[in-house]
Amino acid sequence: MRSKKGNALWDWQKKSKEGGLCQKCGIEHKTLTVDHIVPVSILEMLDETGEAKLEWEDNFQFLCSICNAMKANRLDKRNPKTKMILEKLLTNT
Repeated sequence: MRSKKGNALWDWQKKSKEGGLCQKCGIEHKTLTVDHIVPVSILEMLDETGEAKLEWEDNFQFLCSICNAMKANRLDKRNPKTKMILEKLLTNT
């Protein structure tokens, strides 16, 4: 089993506790949350093989808890990375 300390998500979560700017509202916060730009549930539907064809780190962003709750399990069409990730997944299938 992989160690959490070697996991990219673990590193992102550790960095989120340092705070910074929310990538959606642009307001500085003491702590941030790690959000999947394209929700995992959507990635699983697109990726029938069960193997994501992108680096998971490409699908992370820092959001404040309010923006993360508002985004929930939806796509943010205004985020340019959303389109990039979806195109990458669809062209690799």
